[in-house]
Amino acid sequence: MPNLNTRFLLTALGCLLAATVAVVYLRADTAVRCTQNGPNQTVCRIDEPVVKQPSTPYHMVTFHTGDRIVVNAGGCVQTGGHGATWKRYVNPSGSNSDHLYWGTISIPGATQGVMKVSDVLNQTLTVSPGIADADLYLRLGYRDDDYSDNGYDSHDDGTENQCKGVGNAFVTLTIDHPAGTTGTCGGNTGTKPMDLAWSDCDLNGFPLNPRWGYQVDHNSATPYPAKLCPQGFYACATWPITNEYGFWCGPHVNWFAVTYHQSPADWESKSTEFTDDDYNFRLFPPNEEGVTAHPDNTVNGMEIEFDSDETIDHFTDPLWGEFHRLVHDNNSAAQARVKSRPMVVTGLLGLDCGHPSCSSEIHPAYAMAFDWDSSNLSDDQWLVFARNWGDEGYCGSTQHDLPVNDLKLLIPWQPGATSVVVGPDTQFYPFTSSGNDVAVSSPQITIAPNQGVLIDFTLPDPSAQAGVHGEVHLQWTMSQSLRQSVISRRSTVITRVGNVAQPPAETLETEKPENRMDELIAKMNTAQLQIFKTRLQTLNPRLQATGVARVGLSGKRLAMRPVVEVSKLPPPPHLARPLAPRSVPDPLMTKRSEALRVSLCEAYKNAVPGYPALCSATPRAR
Repeated sequence: MPNLNTRFLLTALGCLLAATVAVVYLRADTAVRCTQNGPNQTVCRIDEPVVKQPSTPYHMVTFHTGDRIVVNAGGCVQTGGHGATWKRYVNPSGSNSDHLYWGTISIPGATQGVMKVSDVLNQTLTVSPGIADADLYLRLGYRDDDYSDNGYDSHDDGTENQCKGVGNAFVTLTIDHPAGTTGTCGGNTGTKPMDLAWSDCDLNGFPLNPRWGYQVDHNSATPYPAKLCPQGFYACATWPITNEYGFWCGPHVNWFAVTYHQSPADWESKSTEFTDDDYNFRLFPPNEEGVTAHPDNTVNGMEIEFDSDETIDHFTDPLWGEFHRLVHDNNSAAQARVKSRPMVVTGLLGLDCGHPSCSSEIHPAYAMAFDWDSSNLSDDQWLVFARNWGDEGYCGSTQHDLPVNDLKLLIPWQPGATSVVVGPDTQFYPFTSSGNDVAVSSPQITIAPNQGVLIDFTLPDPSAQAGVHGEVHLQWTMSQSLRQSVISRRSTVITRVGNVAQPPAETLETEKPENRMDELIAKMNTAQLQIFKTRLQTLNPRLQATGVARVGLSGKRLAMRPVVEVSKLPPPPHLARPLAPRSVPDPLMTKRSEALRVSLCEAYKNAVPGYPALCSATPRAR
């Protein structure tokens, strides 16, 4: 298709939109953290529990049958009103405190429904059998008759000075598990061919390198989902998979959050700004874990995707900027630069059935680390980012919010290295696609010899659409001969491991639904193209000048935390079940699809080739 220059877009319009968005400040220390304290104990702390609604689920705090739980809590809450209005979260005093202004808790099988936090404080609660794993998570709430002005702003000494010198509310749960409960993090979702199985978890508790049940039963052979499941994927999986459609194509068939690591990745391409502007990598798990076959029985890894409008277009880190410009100016050079690069990625695993092959993908990617430059192991450069929300691009219409505030990435240890130092050029920056000024903090870096370099991100609520990105510089200590061997090995294209061959590149490209849109635009004459672009710039709230980073309001470099070194990282938490993101309607994606539809109809005078009903009173694109 022609090189469509999008610099014609109105910068002033973008500034106006940003200026009219209400600024929301979120505290950087608002977080839920669960840590292992020995082999059979987990300690979870919730800072500033939500007090703006009767009940809030905390899916990241999970339980097992037989768990023994001790609850502790304290601190104060802003209850709103006039004068000194802060009150204790537990046992408040003052007018109406007999029936208002206190925290509540519910643990299925352990509490008698919803109870006052004060009624369970420092008692031992035991989770009884008979509760489904899907329900074994924490709920906290708050009792009030007006939630609109509750929160943690404008601290005062409180009613009757009950909050003088007292900090914000918190809840901690010390969870003792029955012996053997946390011995392994392996699991599966069932025994059907499109169920998933894994032998370990990452440090978030997410399945690590999961593979399809078909691969378990067929010596790692890759399944072809459409052929394997002619009656639909619900018949092929025990897990309650979900579907998502976009206006133009679909569905995405989604499972849950997973992590793949120790896998090489290639840069593939960026989708055009007129479809979804997605960044597309291709990951090659060593034993094809999670990979699916194409209709011609070929395989080519799995796609890793994230929307540039949500991520890299807002990045201000220098190395990310270098990659951004390279993709924009010379995609072939970007492909040559990012070839067989080690990658760690966490995201939503699913099948993209907008493609005829229903191929597997991680979309959206929530967190990623890939080796940008390993030519000098005294300055091994990794690009990283983390967030807890994201869309599924052209064939989607919703945001997929990951209900966690703490997200961990582990850069693997360099084999043969005796030590590693985090270099002084390591740097992190916040980013946001919401236009709001959102407070975020720098991640914590922890070194564990022979395990890796852990980057622990603390993120705000997914609704803030804020995250952290940056670059990590590592100085590995190893013998000169081993150093040269590693550099030489990394410079060689890694041979793909698989049971069948790769498909031709043109086969992968032609099956993409985005390409049908690109072809429609490529067929336009000069007059049509002008109509299309003029109309689109008026209607599309997300289209921006290609290749120009749109800096969020919080784009300044974050202050680094001191690097910590430990002898061994804690074992992964054992979640009661895999964590499925929440699907939230995205009005911006709806507006983007409608803008594209209207612009095409005007350019083609209501006769868009291949889309006979697109311009009707009740348009249908799929």
